[in-house]
Amino acid sequence: MHKTNLDSVPVWVLILVACILLIQSLFLFIHSRRHTKYYWIWGIVGLIQAPGPLIAYWIVHIYLPRRKELRKIGNDRNQPNE
Repeated sequence: MHKTNLDSVPVWVLILVACILLIQSLFLFIHSRRHTKYYWIWGIVGLIQAPGPLIAYWIVHIYLPRRKELRKIGNDRNQPNE
């Protein structure tokens, strides 16, 4: 079994990780507050790990809606004019 020893991790690494998680959480909270109704959940999930929540947010709230919108525009262009 693998043991972790926090004493062997330098303090600056812990501070860096904490800063990355806080920045990620703030970004997710602020961006999702403008675009979705689950901004508290995204802010809390952003504190758990990096960059998993950021990638999941990008896929769910940015990539998939944009892709859906592009498909809709593409289907509208293929429709004959009346």
